[in-house]
Amino acid sequence: MPDTLHDLVTAEKAIVSPVDWGKKERRLELKLALAIDGLTEEGLFFRACVLEHLPDAEVMFQLEYHGLRIPGGTGPLCRVEWNPLRPHNNRGRGPKEWRFAEQAGSHYHSFEDNWNAGAGALLRDNLPVAVPVAQDIQGLTGCLDFVGNLFRINNIDVVKTPEWVLTLDLQGNANG
Repeated sequence: MPDTLHDLVTAEKAIVSPVDWGKKERRLELKLALAIDGLTEEGLFFRACVLEHLPDAEVMFQLEYHGLRIPGGTGPLCRVEWNPLRPHNNRGRGPKEWRFAEQAGSHYHSFEDNWNAGAGALLRDNLPVAVPVAQDIQGLTGCLDFVGNLFRINNIDVVKTPEWVLTLDLQGNANG
């Protein structure tokens, strides 16, 4: 049984029971319980969020903890943002080369970069530190594989591709 938030992040995990994507405003979301060593870890979730009308852009995956058993805070533990619409800036925090740089592409908010060892808790402001994803990720399935390896979720393949709502432009071309 994990005793720290770091243990939750680094443990091998499995999605307990896949569910379909749900609609929330103009987004499609998943929130799936996770198991460690065959036991569902209360409060530990895998969350995914996409824009309903924009396939393969502004995609977010994160590990979250919303429990009381393990000290150090609740909320996001780590996050991948794939093909975001807006750049990210660490505002002077994190690895030196990324402290003030605009990150226009996919990036990773790691647990380690956002952990304040002195306070024994995650940094405030929703995982403010990120670094670019160096790997060229092709398509949502490729992104899920990447996230599954990074988050140590052994059965990430049970996550289905969301059913994006495509519209037609005036010329009859499908778009998001």
